[in-house]
Amino acid sequence: MYKSKCIVILAVAFWGCTNSPGTSNTGEGGASATGGATATGGGNGQGGGGSGGSGTGGSATGSAGSTATGGTTGTGGAAGAKGTGGATGTGGAATGGTTGTGGSAGAKGTGGATGTGGAATGGATGTGGSGTGTLPSYFLGADVTDQEPSGTTAINALLTSMKSNGFNFVRLRTFVDPKASDGYDKTNGYDDIAHTVTFGKLVKDAGMGLLVDFHMSDNWADPGKQCMPVAWQGYTNITDLSTALHDYVKSAITSLIAGGARPDMVQIGNETTPGMLLHLCDSGGQPTGTAPKVTGAASTAGWPNLGMLLKAGIQGVKDVDTGILISFHIDRGNAYSTTKSWLDNAIKQGATPDTFGESCYQQYQGDVNSQANTQSGWQTTFSQLATNYPKIRFFAAEYGPMERQINDVVFGLPNNQGLGTFDWEPTTQGDWNNAQPSDSSSTTHALWQRSGNSYTALPDLALYPPMKTAYASRL
Repeated sequence: MYKSKCIVILAVAFWGCTNSPGTSNTGEGGASATGGATATGGGNGQGGGGSGGSGTGGSATGSAGSTATGGTTGTGGAAGAKGTGGATGTGGAATGGTTGTGGSAGAKGTGGATGTGGAATGGATGTGGSGTGTLPSYFLGADVTDQEPSGTTAINALLTSMKSNGFNFVRLRTFVDPKASDGYDKTNGYDDIAHTVTFGKLVKDAGMGLLVDFHMSDNWADPGKQCMPVAWQGYTNITDLSTALHDYVKSAITSLIAGGARPDMVQIGNETTPGMLLHLCDSGGQPTGTAPKVTGAASTAGWPNLGMLLKAGIQGVKDVDTGILISFHIDRGNAYSTTKSWLDNAIKQGATPDTFGESCYQQYQGDVNSQANTQSGWQTTFSQLATNYPKIRFFAAEYGPMERQINDVVFGLPNNQGLGTFDWEPTTQGDWNNAQPSDSSSTTHALWQRSGNSYTALPDLALYPPMKTAYASRL
């Protein structure tokens, strides 16, 4: 969602993770990563009448975390399944199994067993799995991308405060090319994939979950504008446009994983209620007209195109890591019928997400004069979604005021179908978290105020430790 820039910089933070039922995006090591099959050399070498010399095994234990190593070079992944090296190599000059490769921060990878006889060597390095470990079944998160320019020291201070107050997830947006002529930051390129990797690694190093929000634009994407990236404006058919989107996502995911910032979940588009890649935009990222050649509008005629774009994004992720959760996001937290129509069309086109997010701001998807009416609208929407789409989990992708109420709605969905929530930029004061007419005394619903490398808690942050306690079984 685009927010106005007449704001005072503040700050936010979140984490704490226990294994529990729900989205346990269990590390599969891309399924368990295994070293090569057993290599068998010749029979036991006989030297004259004696037996051949002992070979050396390749056994070594990789450590979990971001760089678990097995054997000499194996790297583990984040809480992945056990990767094993080759089985015992025997005889002659036989060599054990080849390297099993894994993903980020996995469980132990073990080298091959001891090879015996002749000069046989055991299996080569085994590495951990490419999937993630068990995620918390409830994401208490925040989007704090606005703090990207603050630097490592400040960001780490924010993440520490977030975790101590119960937050366990961070959402980061990313733009295709923020330095483009219609881009978000033509000077520094903030929110490009390189900056997202840097910030994302800090998040992962802090032990928190990471959601990467692909806006599929050089600037803000929201219900009022879905700007076609400048680099993609020359495409004249949906096949080429979908290929460009796929290749961009695949490259981004590859860079994130290589940089130690493997996302646990991604959004394919941001508030794509009207579709995506719809507009040509000016230097400020504001629409000047509809993209003339090809678009992905969420209309009767446009859904086949939009479906291709969504599927291209999904495939770009899965080509690199099948364990990352896929989500879509629109801005209809108080409108079940609109959400159902959008989701049904996506599924009809073969684009089915693992999770689905709604924007849930009191002032945009609620009643500014009544917290009760607002919460009732959210409750109706999420409850009906959970009932009608039992295989999809739902979350509040963005919210501002009424922090406890939206979390109670999502957390309370049956069968742990409520995935979590993400407070949008609680580190900055703006219209999205301003006090509302229904408030009795609040002046802002932001949670932190930044000064240099420090973050001072604002009154609403006190709402989160009780949530940390109430939701402890799933955090």
